[in-house]
Amino acid sequence: MAQASPRRKALRVALRYLGLLAVAAVISFPISFIGTFMMNPLLNRLEARYGIELTGHSGPADWIFELAFGITTIVVYLLLALLASLTRGGSGPKQTKSRESAGKTRDVTL
Repeated sequence: MAQASPRRKALRVALRYLGLLAVAAVISFPISFIGTFMMNPLLNRLEARYGIELTGHSGPADWIFELAFGITTIVVYLLLALLASLTRGGSGPKQTKSRESAGKTRDVTL
């Protein structure tokens, strides 16, 4: 069986992490939306205290939604990447079993 080239492995790893990012964005959208509306009382207090426009007549400001979405996406992505790493056994280098290497080289997975 032929081994995959290093470029192909790198592409596969990059696509896996891009897929995780897309899943994290989809998961974090409703979480951040609901969480932002739940923070409305806190945002009202902060707005009164510091004078920064955090809420309007129809709810939190747009940049609050974007900030909550960004932070939630990063947290969910890191959790998914950690979970994927743990389930794949990515804690250390992996030994290859080809005839050419016969234990001489190690294949490191990301």
